[in-house]
Amino acid sequence: MGAKVLVVQEARLGDLIQSEPLIERLRKKGETPMLLVRPGVVEAAKALALAPEVVSWPDFGNPAVPLSLFERISGARDFVRKMRRERLSRVIVLNHHGTGAALAKLLEIPVSGFDHLFDRGDGTVEPLSGWPAYLVASSRGVRALNRIHLSDMWQGFAGPGTFAPRPASALGRASGPTVVVLGGRSPFRRLAPEALSRLVAALLRIDGHPVILSGGSEDRKLGEALEKECGSRVKNTAGLTGVSELVSLVAEAGVVLSPDTATLHLAASLGVPTVGLFFASALPFETGAYREGALSVVSGMSCYPCAGEGSSCASLSCRNDPSPEVLAQIVAGIRRGEAPSGIAARLSGFLTGSQLFVARETPSGLLQEAITPIPFSKEHVLALLFRRFVMRYLNPETPLPTLSQEMSLSGMSLAKNVLQGNRGSGISVKGEGPMKDEEIDPLWFVRLERGIELYLGLRERSLHAGERERMVERLAVDYPAIWPLLHFLERVEGGRGDLPGLLRAGAALSWEAMSAGRILGSGSERERPEKEERYVAVR
Repeated sequence: MGAKVLVVQEARLGDLIQSEPLIERLRKKGETPMLLVRPGVVEAAKALALAPEVVSWPDFGNPAVPLSLFERISGARDFVRKMRRERLSRVIVLNHHGTGAALAKLLEIPVSGFDHLFDRGDGTVEPLSGWPAYLVASSRGVRALNRIHLSDMWQGFAGPGTFAPRPASALGRASGPTVVVLGGRSPFRRLAPEALSRLVAALLRIDGHPVILSGGSEDRKLGEALEKECGSRVKNTAGLTGVSELVSLVAEAGVVLSPDTATLHLAASLGVPTVGLFFASALPFETGAYREGALSVVSGMSCYPCAGEGSSCASLSCRNDPSPEVLAQIVAGIRRGEAPSGIAARLSGFLTGSQLFVARETPSGLLQEAITPIPFSKEHVLALLFRRFVMRYLNPETPLPTLSQEMSLSGMSLAKNVLQGNRGSGISVKGEGPMKDEEIDPLWFVRLERGIELYLGLRERSLHAGERERMVERLAVDYPAIWPLLHFLERVEGGRGDLPGLLRAGAALSWEAMSAGRILGSGSERERPEKEERYVAVR
């Protein structure tokens, strides 16, 4: 048995399941993971057999338990002693939460992940570094540009290396019901009741297989109403299943159709085909089903992604497209074993306000391949380039796809026929309505490259704090395209990250900013392999 590693995961069930790739990676490295979770998900973690040993925080950390201060201090001391007897080799703290970081310090063993909080109680910040810094940056400022899956970030907490692949789910199951998940933790992440009614009816008519409704206790009445309305081929289990029963239910399903919920991630973990619904604040790049070939239906509205509950949106119209009938057609196509690209082509005329993405496993983590046209904008290009920079900076040994390969995966190749005919002053793809595209002046790529070069030069210089802050602020004003870089490296890392690694990754980013412009502007231009090999590890 290898060295024992304590993995501290204090989040909900969905995040717990998304920790599984990290645990798999530790096992492949010969380490023995021990999982520390919040009390409410202990039974779930054991039922899912995520780790050989699962423990939880004792009552001293639960404010709802009536304990005196002495009892809490005594309980904490006893728990630390117990953990020390486990002879742990290191601890990996996955959450930006004070208890995990405090325990890691008390154990006095090597810590990866969050060893302290970014926000201090006095209102100041203490910079983070590495993958924890990027996780905070991606959730506080650059989230709309994030193209790195949460499971991959957490794998990065374990150290450099390739990411744990998951083969495609078994497509074309002839039997097995369709599991429809009714809810999510937010009303902004669930379909409206009337849309669910139409969806269940369409699934029965188009897909032809029984439907099982799943969800939490808050969905029970809705499930009962749908079961009564839609007939005997619909069974409601919302609020009636524990984790063990849910695992059995999902394992027998033909397809699982769900918003961004724990059940979606459970289905991906079990290898069951999935259709994920992403609107409001849910992003497939961040929390899509972690499985090769998983399909995501994503809002194409200009306001997507929003702040969810913080957006004060009254209409929630992003949930209205595609229609329930189109979703039923997608489910039926997956069950028949139809390729995602074939499904997208067949339904292209009905996907006026949504896009389809299919998950692709690569050595640099899970990517989302666009299989329907997507809006084209500077932010779209910036997100792709920023992902490649972060991977080179934080996990330099990971092989990346070539720039042109990743641009193609991200959907830019879908616009090539238009781009090749556009030789004017700007690069654009002409769309209409919610999928209208943006014209990009080629000078934007030049200014992006120049801003990167100036920032790298700034990092190489020894400046006092005041002068440094003024120069960073000036760069942000003069070269706004580099704002995600400044947010991550200055706001969260505090300018204290690995300088040699930054210079290497930054040089590649600078070169690729210009290369992306040339590829998009000329259409037929090819990247020069001898140049690319200087910066990109080709698969």
